[in-house]
Amino acid sequence: MSELAFQPLKVAGLKAPVVAAADVVFGRGGQRDLRLDLYRPGKEVGSPLPVVIFIHGGGWHGGDKESYRDLAVRVASDGYLCAAVNYRLSGEAPFPAALEDCKCAVRWLRAHAAEHGTNSSHFAVWGHSAGAHLAAMVAVTPGEFEGEGGDPQTSSKVQCALCYSTPFDLPGLGQSLSPSVEHFLGPSPVDRKAAREQASPIHYVSGDAPPFLVCHGDQDDVVPVEQSDGFAAALRAAGVPVEFMRVAGAGHDLERHSAEIFTAALGFLNQHLKQPDRR
Repeated sequence: MSELAFQPLKVAGLKAPVVAAADVVFGRGGQRDLRLDLYRPGKEVGSPLPVVIFIHGGGWHGGDKESYRDLAVRVASDGYLCAAVNYRLSGEAPFPAALEDCKCAVRWLRAHAAEHGTNSSHFAVWGHSAGAHLAAMVAVTPGEFEGEGGDPQTSSKVQCALCYSTPFDLPGLGQSLSPSVEHFLGPSPVDRKAAREQASPIHYVSGDAPPFLVCHGDQDDVVPVEQSDGFAAALRAAGVPVEFMRVAGAGHDLERHSAEIFTAALGFLNQHLKQPDRR
């Protein structure tokens, strides 16, 4: 891998300066390159950096890594290497293509930990809505849906996950997301319920899952809050640590509550990624 060209960012109010490298190729999705943006502290911190991977939303059919730029910069200034990734959208390739691409990003970042100065055993995935669905799938299916995007001998396991407004149980969704789900799943056998189960994070919950921060507004009219209620309960039943923020009065985007959610997210990351190895 050639040396990356990190450029300083001029952003006010950060804890520390941040530098960024845009459109870095991390693997192949089908017949094309897959790209991510990297953000890291602009000064040496004296120890390997934990890694946070942001996966954008957009109903699996839209969105872009650029939507996580501001948040990634803020988290990077707190002492993390942050990666905002793009993946194949449903109009290009159906499930599990997007999941395979996200796992490829995890593997690439872990395979190049030495070059990036990162801790290969301190990885988090973070997403909202469809991006949170993919983040959760990454977290609960290590060794499955790996694809052929690159670095096949490297693990895609992550040590924690942050999931907001997440469709965890696709068979249990109402009609609001049904067209997006069907497009995401693509052509499949007659048993559509089985296809939805195969793509549902709740279907893979076990005691081996990493800790989760789950956040959901109780007025979400896109993804019902009961999706997160059920997933958090399944994690607890499996003995998996979970913090569940059920935000009163909040809708799908959680925008009005971003400050308190960011504080909780940073505390969660610091607890699980800046402590000595435990998993």
